[in-house]
Amino acid sequence: MKNRKIILLLTITIFLIGCSEKKEPIQLIEANGGGSTIYRNDNIKIKISDNTDEKGSIYTSILNELQKINEFSPIENLEIEISKQYIVPNIEKMIKCDAKFIETEEFKKELIKKSYGIYDNWISEGLYSKIFGQQNESIDFTTYYSNNDFSLFGARFFKPFVSKEEIESVKSASIDLVEYILKNNKKEELLKNNIEISDIEEWAEEKSIDLSYQREIESLMNRMEVYDIADKFIINTREEINGFKIDISMTEIKAKNERTKQYDTAEKIEQIILMFDRDILAVRKGIEEEAPKFYAEYKEILNNVPKIKYIFNTSVDYLPDGGFVIQPGSEEVNLKILNVHAHEYCHILFRNPFIEKGINIGISGWIGEGIANYMHGVYSESYMKMMEDGFNNIPNYTELLGTQDFTEEELKELKSLYDNLLNIYIKNDIDINNIEEIAKSKNKRIVENNLRVLHKVKFHKTLGIDLNEGNAPMDLMTEGDTMDYHKNFSFFNYLVEEYGLEKMLYLNVADFNGLTYKEVFGKTFEELKVDWMNYLKENIKDIESIL
Repeated sequence: MKNRKIILLLTITIFLIGCSEKKEPIQLIEANGGGSTIYRNDNIKIKISDNTDEKGSIYTSILNELQKINEFSPIENLEIEISKQYIVPNIEKMIKCDAKFIETEEFKKELIKKSYGIYDNWISEGLYSKIFGQQNESIDFTTYYSNNDFSLFGARFFKPFVSKEEIESVKSASIDLVEYILKNNKKEELLKNNIEISDIEEWAEEKSIDLSYQREIESLMNRMEVYDIADKFIINTREEINGFKIDISMTEIKAKNERTKQYDTAEKIEQIILMFDRDILAVRKGIEEEAPKFYAEYKEILNNVPKIKYIFNTSVDYLPDGGFVIQPGSEEVNLKILNVHAHEYCHILFRNPFIEKGINIGISGWIGEGIANYMHGVYSESYMKMMEDGFNNIPNYTELLGTQDFTEEELKELKSLYDNLLNIYIKNDIDINNIEEIAKSKNKRIVENNLRVLHKVKFHKTLGIDLNEGNAPMDLMTEGDTMDYHKNFSFFNYLVEEYGLEKMLYLNVADFNGLTYKEVFGKTFEELKVDWMNYLKENIKDIESIL
């Protein structure tokens, strides 16, 4: 009898434990108004437009999916809006879509992402399999990764950035890895998108997977989501401050546009983002080192930049140096040549966060352009890559010029110009075959930057293009915008060398409307231009041949 009582108590206990683990059904309150029906509680909001067919069945379908997710772990925050107007889904912050999208696998994965605030694709892939019981056919991912780098970055889940074999392998690996993490009691860390390399080391060792490359790109973990929607390939960071969003046209990628070779594989995209990160840190460090007072005063602003949207755009005709900020105050940047990223970033860095704090920004564009060129040239890795590309073209300059519609006389002068440029490099110990050496020398970077922009000026002059030398009849600082775009870069470099970056950065946040060059620098605009030319001749051997 005693044994029977014990068995009965155990049975009741097991039953109660089982019942306690089952989540209560999701309860939503229904409300009508504004041309839609809204179902909501403290954590969930579903809005279905009256223009949607079969609203009831759509709501039931969504609720069933949410119940499965909620049973795995309570939904933290989720907002869905269904309407015929969202033929192209918008899933950036909430899910906005039409009825067709809710039938897709992508919709379920987005439900998981948005329910818990998950960004990494590999986590949502693994949880999708776990929650909805969707198992991929058995893929021997360990064999694939025995011959290929292992990466969990989101672009690895999409064609044409990787092969079909890699997509199958990374999905299978993600499912296996999520299962491993859950078994190791890391569910909370997983749902908070807070998995570190150390959390997957034993799994990788068991699978004989080399994590070397994943360690190299570790800073990309727990940070950004990647998705392909409506001809757009989107990479979006979770941070609104110091974050970014990259927009890539899939039409251009599939058309194999020549410029898209910059970012047509997942590995290239990974390395681009890492370079962007390094350049941003290098620019900030450069400000701190060269303008310590300015940095100390504006440190909080400089380290809190609103999210930037980069549009990788090869179809825009007018991109003078490979990129531009779409309009003053905008956080959108068009990039045709990715190596100009740091230049365009500086336009936003030294404007938008300051304006948000109510700080006046100088109205003259020449200072902003000068700062961007200087910081890009002196501190960024991307500038060195751009320099390397330019150097690689020097041996082929005759052939390159021959592809353009130049007269015989113009060709002769331009070839002579290139010869002069190469000679100046040699005379000034600029070894075009040793980029690393140039990168380590601030002085050589500045010399090369001056030569690059002044060569462009001379190139245009040779073709008879009229360039403004700069005219300030009233000696006003605001009249500096009259100087040619590229020529101003070299002029600004001189002002930094002579008067310091700190002075120039403070000018950028000063209201110098009505101020003259004489008041600011102790010399008139015309006197400064003479000093600039003398500076170039004294510091760069044989530069006269391209002035």
